Amino acid sequence: MCGILSIVNKASKTGSESLLKACEIIRHRGPDDEGFLTWVPGEAPIVWAGSDTAASTHSHFGYSTLVPGQGFRVGFGHRRLSILDLSPMGHQPMLHGPAGLAITFNGEIYNYLEIKAELETKGHHFRSTSDTEVILHAWQEWGVKCLDRFNGMFSFVILDHHKKELFAVRDRFGVKPLYYYSGETGLYLASEIKQIKTAPGYQSRLDEKITRQYLATGAVDHTSNTFDPQIKHLPAGHYLYMNLSSDENEFEIRKWYSLTPKKWTGSREEAVSELRRLLTDSINLRLRSDVPVGSCLSGGLDSSSIVCIAAQLLKAKGDFAGQETVTACYESAKYDEWKFAQEVIKATNAKPHRVFPSFRQLQDEVDQFLFYQDEPTGSTSQFSQWAVFKKTHEAGLKVMVDGQGADEQLAGYSGNDLSFYSGLLKKARFLTLLDEARHYKKEKGVWPKGFLLGALQLNTGAALSNLLPQNARITRKHDVNWIANAEPATIYGTHAATLEENLLRQVYFEPLPALLRYEDHNSMAWSVESRTPFMDYRLLEFNLGLPETYLYKRGVRKAILREAMHNILPPAIENRRDKMGFVTPEELWLKGEGKDWFIDGIDKACAQFGGQILDTANVKKYVASMLDGKQPFDFAPWRIFCFHRWHNRL
Repeated sequence: MCGILSIVNKASKTGSESLLKACEIIRHRGPDDEGFLTWVPGEAPIVWAGSDTAASTHSHFGYSTLVPGQGFRVGFGHRRLSILDLSPMGHQPMLHGPAGLAITFNGEIYNYLEIKAELETKGHHFRSTSDTEVILHAWQEWGVKCLDRFNGMFSFVILDHHKKELFAVRDRFGVKPLYYYSGETGLYLASEIKQIKTAPGYQSRLDEKITRQYLATGAVDHTSNTFDPQIKHLPAGHYLYMNLSSDENEFEIRKWYSLTPKKWTGSREEAVSELRRLLTDSINLRLRSDVPVGSCLSGGLDSSSIVCIAAQLLKAKGDFAGQETVTACYESAKYDEWKFAQEVIKATNAKPHRVFPSFRQLQDEVDQFLFYQDEPTGSTSQFSQWAVFKKTHEAGLKVMVDGQGADEQLAGYSGNDLSFYSGLLKKARFLTLLDEARHYKKEKGVWPKGFLLGALQLNTGAALSNLLPQNARITRKHDVNWIANAEPATIYGTHAATLEENLLRQVYFEPLPALLRYEDHNSMAWSVESRTPFMDYRLLEFNLGLPETYLYKRGVRKAILREAMHNILPPAIENRRDKMGFVTPEELWLKGEGKDWFIDGIDKACAQFGGQILDTANVKKYVASMLDGKQPFDFAPWRIFCFHRWHNRL
């Protein structure tokens, strides 16, 4: 896990100041080592040390230190958090001289040992025990097709100086970030937006459409656009290709992976067994490390499943010491999950660490938090996660496993109900639909009339919707009157007609891409690598190919995961029905001890953006109504506050 940078200059006379500056600003991503590479056409690449290059690397390789003024056409920068092969042989950027390849790599290839063994049968020889070197040899052997073999989270840039080609690659689901910017001096590829902002001549701009979408919906990272129209995400499952024979710096973005759910044809019992096998193998791969691995533990189904399976795997390997876990706790029982986390800790002999995120901590660290996030967040929940990784760092842990991604593929969110009912109706599964409705009434006390009516509309189109009163139409777009020239309060024109369609939306558009960015930036801010077993592509392809009633059964969400974890999880966790995640008592802070602070920030936002983006009168009316309890609580006040606070850091 690291921070990477690549600059492709339009003229090789441009100096190395930008490389040095853009790597210094992400020291948090890799405090263990630093390295650079420069290449000029017609010459061999040169690897350089930096001011933070480890002493062991210096003594082993004897690299010269990069200084300002060094010209190059292609430059690489690298910040290393040492996880695999802690020796100097794992240093980056890394060269594979015989193949003419160089790489700067962020992430992990979890199945690198299996790929390495296959390459060795083909005559490849390795100098290190790192996964980085495996990528280079795999690229030499299979080219871009090697990506299909990688099970991991990764973003990397490869230079083939023999062929004068450059490739920048992002993993299947965008677990690892990679941003790009094509400016006056050249192309920047970077792990974080703040690196790009060091480019010569760069001046920040604001994408008002993205801003309005964020303020209205909370959605971020749902397109390739960022809050600055000049800076883009490299889309998940894509790579950027550049032919370096030309000085024009033209590039193409090509897709290398498309998620194709594998339709399940076996029995439910076989599916339960297969899910358990896949999840266990995914966790086992993500325990590969040359440093200890801990776990984020909320006490919910997903993180608890990981901790319990990991405990079994570690015991099977003779490791009876127990994992170290980190849990966010709150004094208010409404937001606290410690009693559930304790059940898992007792069952697994884990060593727990607790952290209590507070409003005072939010006040003190909000600017630091937003600096590392690079862009606004949807709520203060992401600050809770920040506090967890801060505690992880204080506990001396460098690698953590976490349950991110389970809800989006296993129907963990309540917003899936309408699409689930619609899908059953579309497939004419009337008895199942009736059975689900009955169990909904049994649990909630009322029939799911809204879902049933919505399902009818999704399956009959405008003909039915036009006959209904406005407040009963599911295709209506809610306007947000406190935003000037507002975007509708949805990023979609219509509801998803099936559960599978809705889950794919969650994986590729909202909320998963944002959650992955939050997790990457929060963990790396504290020099911690976060691994997400549920993001194993085999699990996503499997889970999204299951019949919807395997995921959602008689009102129980993530039903198949509960069945797969039977007798592995403590009963209190297996039978939990509520969902919390990285929550904070944001409503209590807004209406209580943080009221003046929030209002002051919102007033400043209105003073700066009133008329342009915010409708000042309606903003103040909306917030006042929420504070008085006349308007249900939502995260809009935080978004207004957060946007202004973030923008003033630009």
